[in-house]
Amino acid sequence: MKHRIVKKDAFRLIGLKTRVRLVYEGQNPDIEEFERSLGPGVRPRLAELSDTEPFGLLAVTENIEEPGTEGSELDYWRAAASSHTAPDGYDSTDVPAGLWVVFETEGKFPEALQHLWADAAAEWFPANPYRWAPGPQLLSVQPEPDGSQGRGQLWIPIEANSR
Repeated sequence: MKHRIVKKDAFRLIGLKTRVRLVYEGQNPDIEEFERSLGPGVRPRLAELSDTEPFGLLAVTENIEEPGTEGSELDYWRAAASSHTAPDGYDSTDVPAGLWVVFETEGKFPEALQHLWADAAAEWFPANPYRWAPGPQLLSVQPEPDGSQGRGQLWIPIEANSR
């Protein structure tokens, strides 16, 4: 798996969030409905607020009700990593400094991105001296114009495993 370890300073996530059901493969209807509901000015405003890595618009997941269980609920954000204060009407959360593993992929969407989580859990974590730390998981996507293919980065917070 193509990856890198990043030591990142504290930052803020700014965006809009909702509660959705976890879907492991294929389209997630809850996320699709939420994304369609965003006003036309949301994405450009978030792009303006993005001033720290990972840059651009992010899909963020956190507060998973039952990790690993399809259908369990989680918070889903359309957000930006930022040093700014959240504008009125936007949600925000401060993310502490820490270590992150950043996985990169390209291929068919959304399958290539969905497999990143599974591959990280099944392959990368058991073979490395880190554990999945509490905190948001950040997904940065650069789709091809037709949306069927693209590149993505998955940022997962990590901490040293005390084996």
